[in-house]
Amino acid sequence: MKDISSAETGGGGRNLPAKLTLQVVVCSVIAAVGGLMFGYDIGISGGVTGMDMFLKKFFPSVYVKKHEAKSDNYCKYNNEMLQLFTSSLHLAAMTTSFFASLVCKRYGRRRTMQIASLFFLAGAILNAAAQNVGMLIGGRLCLGTGVGFGNLAVPLFISEIAPPRYRGGLNICFQLMITLGILGANLINYGTSKLEPYGWRISLGGAAVPAVVLLLGSLAIVETPTSLLARENKEEALKSLKKIRGVDTVDEEFAQISHAVELSKQVKHPFKDLFSRSHRPQLISTALLQIFQQFTGVSVVLAYSPILFLTMGLGEKASLLSAVFANTVKPVCTVVSMFLVDRLGRKALLIEGAIQMCIALAGIGVFLGMYLHTTGLMPVLYADVVLGFVCLFLAGFAWSWGPLGWLIPSEIFPVETRSAGFFVAVSTNMLFTFITAQTFLTMLCHLRSRTFYVYSGLLAVMCLYAIYLLPETKGIPIDEMVERVWKKHWFWKRYYKGCEAGKKKQESLQDEPQEHKAREDNYCKYDNQFLQLFTSSLYLAAIVASFAASIFCKKFGRKPTIQAASVFFLVGAILNAFAMNLAMLILGRIFLGAGVGFGNQAVPLFISEIAPSKYRGGLNICFQLLITIGILIANIVNYRTSKVHPYGWRYSLGGAAVPALILLAGSLVIEETPTSLMERGKKDKAKAVLRRIRGVDDVSVEYSEILSAVEVAKQIKHPFRNLMKLSSFPQLFCGTILQVFQQFTGINVVMFYAPVLFQTMGIGSNASLLSAVITDSINVVATLIAIVSVDRLGRRGLLIEGCGQMLIAQTAMGVILGKYLHATNVMPKLYAEVVLVLICVFVSGFAWSWGPLGWLVPSEIFPLETRNAGFFFAVSMNMFCTFLIAQAFLTMLCHLKSYTFYMFSGWIIAMALFAIFLLPETKGVPIDEMNERVWKRHWLWKRFYKGDTDTAAASYVDKRSHEIQDITQDIKTVD
Repeated sequence: MKDISSAETGGGGRNLPAKLTLQVVVCSVIAAVGGLMFGYDIGISGGVTGMDMFLKKFFPSVYVKKHEAKSDNYCKYNNEMLQLFTSSLHLAAMTTSFFASLVCKRYGRRRTMQIASLFFLAGAILNAAAQNVGMLIGGRLCLGTGVGFGNLAVPLFISEIAPPRYRGGLNICFQLMITLGILGANLINYGTSKLEPYGWRISLGGAAVPAVVLLLGSLAIVETPTSLLARENKEEALKSLKKIRGVDTVDEEFAQISHAVELSKQVKHPFKDLFSRSHRPQLISTALLQIFQQFTGVSVVLAYSPILFLTMGLGEKASLLSAVFANTVKPVCTVVSMFLVDRLGRKALLIEGAIQMCIALAGIGVFLGMYLHTTGLMPVLYADVVLGFVCLFLAGFAWSWGPLGWLIPSEIFPVETRSAGFFVAVSTNMLFTFITAQTFLTMLCHLRSRTFYVYSGLLAVMCLYAIYLLPETKGIPIDEMVERVWKKHWFWKRYYKGCEAGKKKQESLQDEPQEHKAREDNYCKYDNQFLQLFTSSLYLAAIVASFAASIFCKKFGRKPTIQAASVFFLVGAILNAFAMNLAMLILGRIFLGAGVGFGNQAVPLFISEIAPSKYRGGLNICFQLLITIGILIANIVNYRTSKVHPYGWRYSLGGAAVPALILLAGSLVIEETPTSLMERGKKDKAKAVLRRIRGVDDVSVEYSEILSAVEVAKQIKHPFRNLMKLSSFPQLFCGTILQVFQQFTGINVVMFYAPVLFQTMGIGSNASLLSAVITDSINVVATLIAIVSVDRLGRRGLLIEGCGQMLIAQTAMGVILGKYLHATNVMPKLYAEVVLVLICVFVSGFAWSWGPLGWLVPSEIFPLETRNAGFFFAVSMNMFCTFLIAQAFLTMLCHLKSYTFYMFSGWIIAMALFAIFLLPETKGVPIDEMNERVWKRHWLWKRFYKGDTDTAAASYVDKRSHEIQDITQDIKTVD
């Protein structure tokens, strides 16, 4: 019980000599200006989105809905692009926080803050000068990058310079600055709302002020002793420590920091180490704190508070003033938290805050449900009551989950994983801020007042977490947290049993290069998070880029999207070929990923829209065929360049420029699709193109069908919202699950890591590359077979046969590897050759089934009105699952060994059942008749069309169907 009590209450132990010096206070306040930048941006975005002059320029459809007398109060601001304006910042922050963690570790906390301020300054300038939505979102992405760098560096900086007994209060300066930033932003919005027509420019451009303050202030502050020691600046570190402590007797603390830094240097791969068992308590707690912080609903209340008050019927200026009043409460309560956190502790504030917020949100839900109906205004008295509940909610957040959500993750990680761990904190926070910001207005539209009950329920869960699973960290020196907190907690201490022996064994192997250790585990020699990140960063970038590509593809057409893809790919190839460090390599991969996101979004749609129905399958599989040929050529190039020392790898990576140039040049001569031309009002050109690609003059019937589909699509103002309707669920489910299944065959890990896999089996480096060339040749030949057979045998037949073939191959590989490839020896040559044959069987089964059809089927099943949005989900899900598999496979191979292949075999069985029972056949069906002739006749999916509420579009389709013969005759007459 003594151990549990100590871990739960914190404190105790010896106190190191230290004063709360003016230097520490000044450094903390200057660094915390990074929070001012973040807070200003949260507050400013919600305010300008409520200004008529801003909406008229960038979001005219929202402006119209806002002023319609009978517009649904809960839905008038439900617009994907408007939500993207707010949430794109968080998406950028999530992505860039990884790079910030590398910069923070290598160049220090201070330099990272300087970079943050430069990005923020660039974003403020872009937003203030914005002429279109593209510039607005570009500015938000720059601001998000600044947030990613700033939010990672600032809390770490403060936690490392603060004395333990004052660490909580000083760290909360960061949250205080966030609240002051929000308050300042709302005051500015209130003032600029009267300055037509450019008040919004002043609001957005004001973000430059805290950026300049941080940039100048960061030149005057000291670097943290921990960061200086980590970069071998011992004299500077000692000088810095004496300066911030205000005493000369800092030997004991300096020794503690030095010891922690020396231990951290034994960890060569902090991201890999972060996922080890002994770091799991901090990792889980950090991730949950960030998820819970956002699932309080605070970001949506703050960002959309002016809109929320407008929804309740308050005027534009009154709503901004109400937001100012509500956000004045937050900094006051954050100051309260600064004084209480090192007295009462972290847990007490979290528990009380969760209860207070739960009551407040439930109250908001009750009053909105009772007194704010779909149309009409809310009575002023009850609007004031809701304002009171908002203030109560913000007060509870401001002295609990708000500041402590940043404080606790910054103090619980040991120094060896501190930057990596806080990257997880920042990126998780930004991901869930993005999710809540992107979905809140849609939730408000569909769930109405029940939205606030959802967040109340989550707050109850958070309260239980704080009571039972979160240890107290009050007063514990930051470098003694593991020994004095985590190893004594009633639940988390089990994660440290048996870790010490393993740690000593690991340390004894540090000095030897991993690949050349004679007794290194065959399954683990390539298990390196950065090696996997080099491969998988492409897919992460492709996920983000595919969303932008879906919008770009609809607005500008398939052809310009393909051109944009080739430009991104060309830049990525150049960066990789000339890379001088890991950061350049990964940046190049990100550009390549953007190219993949744009290309994979546009190309399958382009082919499906220009291809005749009876040949659509075969022509679409040309996309997969070129993928397989690309893989084959890449392995041949790798085989040749592996002998060219020392720059052979540059030729391999730079070679990506060749297909990029071919695509760029070729895209200048190809036709745009008739469907895309009609979507953009170019009907005459669309008809001329249709005649050219069909090779006949009489295209009246097909032209009429495309025209009908385009007219129906124009009735759908919000394709992403429409995609979530019941009648779109069959295509969305099948299109998404196909991508999950395609990657969970294990194909990408086999193809991308084939050389590594063969080396693991004992085949030499060049021989392993040659073996990969053989398997890739099989891939190309099998894909050609798919082109010939897909429009004869159908999609389902190939999918089911492919499952059977891959299942046999994967299971046999698992058996042979499990029996003949042990941890520290070479596999017998005969069995290695058998595995090579099984890989060829597996690859051929994939190449004529799930490989090409995973792209073909999603490109043909969506109706035109949701085609771009639906295919975005397909592409992003494919890239997300590819990222997961690429990032996890070598680690899985290390831990599960041959059982990895059994796991994939289980997935293949599930895939076969899906293809047999749930996937309809689409062979030979015109792409714009898929709903009527396929989905509405399927034994399961037809029930999703009964009672479809989208009657306007349905009646329009019916009307067009009856008139199609008359339209055809009219077109013939004109011809």
